Amino acid sequence: MYKTLTKNGQLFAFGLGLLITIAFLGSVFSGLDTFNGLSKEAQYETGIFDLGIYAVAFLTVVCFLAMLLFGIFQVVTDLKGSMKGLIGFAVLLVIFGIAYSTATIESGPYWDPILETFNVTDGASKFITGAIWTCLFMIGVAVVTFVLSEIRNFFK
Repeated sequence: MYKTLTKNGQLFAFGLGLLITIAFLGSVFSGLDTFNGLSKEAQYETGIFDLGIYAVAFLTVVCFLAMLLFGIFQVVTDLKGSMKGLIGFAVLLVIFGIAYSTATIESGPYWDPILETFNVTDGASKFITGAIWTCLFMIGVAVVTFVLSEIRNFFK
């Protein structure tokens, strides 16, 4: 199946997308006159576009699952070749663990109404803070790496 998808995967995806687009456009155009005759409030309650929304949601879930399963398949079948990626992922988890464990729970007159409005728990607040610090650290690493590689290329 993997070889079949490697060879004809784009054709299958294009064909499936074409079929869904034709079905969606057929359902919309068949009820377009009725839809246009409705008031603005009734147009918001109609289900004329539901097929397209459900199809997009379904295809998104299918693509995410396929990406996840094929990614795991690639790692398992070529463990030696995947070591750099696995080590990088482990380093990222360690950085996040450090950021999460050192994160403080935000509070104060500015933060308390926001945290109450969005029902953010203390654990979620630490998770968000850890994720933001991890992201900022990775951005910093990317900028430093970019600058150093350009300096190296200049003298090469």
